[in-house]
Amino acid sequence: MKQGIHTKAGLSTQELDEVRELWHICNDYEHINIKLNWGTLSSRPAGVTNDFLYYENDRLIGFLAIYCFLSTEVEISGMVHPEARRQGIFNRLVQTAKAECRRRTVPKLIFINERGSASGKAFLTNLGARYSFSEYVMELQEQEAGILPVSGDEVRLRPAVRDDLELLVKLNTSGFAMPEEDAREYVIQTLDGEKERTWIAELGEDRLPVGKIGAMIEADNRGLIYGFCISPEYRGQGIGRTVLQQTVIDLKERYQVHQIKLEVAVENEKALGLYQSCGFRTQNANDYYELLIV
Repeated sequence: MKQGIHTKAGLSTQELDEVRELWHICNDYEHINIKLNWGTLSSRPAGVTNDFLYYENDRLIGFLAIYCFLSTEVEISGMVHPEARRQGIFNRLVQTAKAECRRRTVPKLIFINERGSASGKAFLTNLGARYSFSEYVMELQEQEAGILPVSGDEVRLRPAVRDDLELLVKLNTSGFAMPEEDAREYVIQTLDGEKERTWIAELGEDRLPVGKIGAMIEADNRGLIYGFCISPEYRGQGIGRTVLQQTVIDLKERYQVHQIKLEVAVENEKALGLYQSCGFRTQNANDYYELLIV
């Protein structure tokens, strides 16, 4: 009989089904949409403990996931069954995850809390986590997708390959103000990921690289666009709009994706306006809280 915390280096099909069932229960209870990266959860690297499950009499009632994109920090999301709250279950999961992060010498935890979750905010406040930033979750609305402009011949996308490593590092450092070491680590992960796709945007006959965009393609044919940036000197020319359009077309036609989402920082008004003009609509928001491990 399963009881208490089980640490996992990769989830089985049954465990993924249990997590998804718990996710639906928690979402329905608070009318929220807890952020769980299903593509990542279903393709964990072997031998690395990233998932923590809490059972009571063989029933999954708590779950916490670590998402490690950089060596200096991890993102964390999770949940506890509504009938099992206020029993210290999530705190035990957090303490177990903290111990794993200490073992890996990761100094910072970033907790993701769906804005509508009052219980999550209260827990993080009591934990001593500090609010850092927020992102809107946006979804492409099929009935509005037709407003996307016709893509021109000047901008083309091609799949990124290993030889693009240095180019992608440069684009990440300029587009997201990432330290070079972090950018390199991030690029390697996305290039090697089984479900990740990255495209390079090229301009004109000389095929000048001017930006990049990525997407996570999940097993149920859902897509999440991320890592979208245009080099600073080429912004304001409509290139970003064309890149976004071509990515949507590629996801739908080549990968048969039927739902496309993306996330954008609340304060990034220009990007928010671009996405809205291309048929994306805000569905909810996630608030991010930082906790340093001492």
